[in-house]
Amino acid sequence: MISIKKNNKSLLVIGAGITGLSTGIHALLKGYNVEIFEKNDFPGGCCTGWFREGYYIDNCMHWLTGTNQHTKGFKLWKKLGAISETSNLYQGEYFYKSVYDNNEIALSTDTKKLRKEMLDLSSADAEETNRFVDAIEELVKANQINNFICTPFVVAKGYLKNYLYYHKLSLGELSKKFKHPLLQRLFTDYFPAEYSSLSLICAYATFASGNGKVYEKGSKEFANNIAKKFINLGGIIHYNSNVTNIEITNNSFKSITANNQKFEGDFLISTIDPMFLFNNLIDNSYMPKDLKNKFLDKKKNEIVSSFHTAYLINQDTPDITETSVIEIEPTLVGKHTITRLLIKDYSYLYKDKDKKVVQLFIVQNMEDIEYWQDLYTNNKEEYKIVKENTTTNLTSALLNKLPNLKDNLHLLDSWTPVTYNSYFNTYYGSYMGFVFKKKGSIKKLSSKIKNIKNMRYVTYWQTYMGGLPIAARLGEAVVKHL
Repeated sequence: MISIKKNNKSLLVIGAGITGLSTGIHALLKGYNVEIFEKNDFPGGCCTGWFREGYYIDNCMHWLTGTNQHTKGFKLWKKLGAISETSNLYQGEYFYKSVYDNNEIALSTDTKKLRKEMLDLSSADAEETNRFVDAIEELVKANQINNFICTPFVVAKGYLKNYLYYHKLSLGELSKKFKHPLLQRLFTDYFPAEYSSLSLICAYATFASGNGKVYEKGSKEFANNIAKKFINLGGIIHYNSNVTNIEITNNSFKSITANNQKFEGDFLISTIDPMFLFNNLIDNSYMPKDLKNKFLDKKKNEIVSSFHTAYLINQDTPDITETSVIEIEPTLVGKHTITRLLIKDYSYLYKDKDKKVVQLFIVQNMEDIEYWQDLYTNNKEEYKIVKENTTTNLTSALLNKLPNLKDNLHLLDSWTPVTYNSYFNTYYGSYMGFVFKKKGSIKKLSSKIKNIKNMRYVTYWQTYMGGLPIAARLGEAVVKHL
């Protein structure tokens, strides 16, 4: 039984994403009366999914940092009601598998197996292979420490011997250190080449340690669990409540307007995209200078989103398991032509069914995103046609590579970066914030807004990367300083 001492202060929160829900729960536990205002009719923000033809399409979780019950991350998820010791969690055999020219390498949970397979494939790459696997094994051990959360920030504290070596390398540069063409592709198949090599190292080490499993009920139910905890603690969520104005009087937040109704509170925390906040709800002059400068410097602070297609296939289809990246014929997606295609298998969500959902996942850079946005803004019909043609071309490329899928591949849905912007008001359709690049700064930007003493904003744009654990910790941190 949780005992909460009320302080009779009211807190309004804009956005029922993971950050907003975490903010709300931590504020309730601190004694605040909390109301959350959410534009959609569901919680979780981008941590969600939807149904097509009776089948659930997951939009978010590829791995979840904090599934090891002895870690600080797990304790936070349990506190939020997301998972518990009895939750069903799925551990895949490998993080992802790269296939090229009849060879394949999988980033397995068994790092000894990975080392052997990489060395057997290319003895000429022994030095880089051993350095990489050594780094993974160092962080796998560190993941067993109770309070360890594998991020570039924590790695910088001394858990990784070769931190400086990898900190200076993008994944594209790391791939060029290898001679074998498959190993070169391995390091740029999952994350974009511009990402810091530490992004892959931290993510894979988390997965291999068993601290990066996935919730077997999917992202939507994961978010619903947190929303239920918030409500059970006494919080209120106003769904379908699009905030249209924030009233600021005498350097103080006074009220918000949602659905033509005013709501007053002692404090306001915005967890929605800051570009929407500072350009639509309050004057742009309030935007913190350091954040504004990051958005203006698009060359240094790149943004990515993605194009997806989802299909229904037979559960026992051998060609597609876990997450694989294959070579395909050149295919235009957005403004760029791709030859590598990531396929993610969601069979763990459909254990009792004879069908399963698989997704194609294609990263889109800023030029691609602007292309989709311009199409949608200027001619929605043309946007729809281009999206359908792109989906058809990707399907054809997949079938040409895996002809056994013919008559066993049924399209359920496809979506673009515009989809994320439309539903969640995310700038450039981004759900991860700025790309964490080599030599990237781990500095976090303040949540304070100058000249508004009782208002804060908190989003992944203020830190060095996005993701579910980051979102949860942001909500926890902002409440500490109220």
